[in-house]
Amino acid sequence: MQTPLRGKRESQAGLSMAEILVATVIVTVIGTMLVGSWISLQRSFAFAQAKNTARATARDALARVSSELRAAQPPDDSSITPFYLALAAPYVCGTTSCVFYSAYNNSAAADGTGRAQLRLTAIWLDTSGTKAQKTLYWTRDTNKSFLLGDTVGGIADTTRILAENVVNTAFVNKPVFTYWRPDTTFGWISSTSLTSSNVAKLCAVQIELLVDADLSHNPSYIDLTTTVRPRNAGTF
Repeated sequence: MQTPLRGKRESQAGLSMAEILVATVIVTVIGTMLVGSWISLQRSFAFAQAKNTARATARDALARVSSELRAAQPPDDSSITPFYLALAAPYVCGTTSCVFYSAYNNSAAADGTGRAQLRLTAIWLDTSGTKAQKTLYWTRDTNKSFLLGDTVGGIADTTRILAENVVNTAFVNKPVFTYWRPDTTFGWISSTSLTSSNVAKLCAVQIELLVDADLSHNPSYIDLTTTVRPRNAGTF
């Protein structure tokens, strides 16, 4: 005779192997989606931040170059132009560089000495290397040796970075500097460089900076342009 069970057999606790695998897959998928979204947001933030920084730097650079050129003046009464044409690349007056005399931001110029404080200044884009994004530099001949980048007397000329990520020479190929002068036939005519034959008629310099912080994305150039009339330039 069988003895009746005194109570119901307790059900077995735990998960089956199949349930564990399904749960693991679900957690992995959700975790991957969350991590991917976080990484994407971080990249977007970094890209936006780099773009804003590049834009702000380019604006500051454009303002500085404009002020320098606006303050350009001939070194003496015998000179008809503040621009210097006798140096070698990259210190030439062309599409990616401009060389001129300026006393801008020189505190000693306020003492009335005027031209005594003029220094040869170069704004130039370093086009060397294979990287598409270039660097715009400012160089001043602080020791008045008239050779930019030298170390005469043990004092090196001052060079600073004005802007990075400049893409004027990448893909679009737009000049940083364009030189404008009046023309009897066309009204205005532009030049890609200054020479002894056209510098006397120069009336204005157009400055254009294109910057792009990240060329791996779709091109989103920041295009900044202004036109400056140097001091004592030709008449309009």
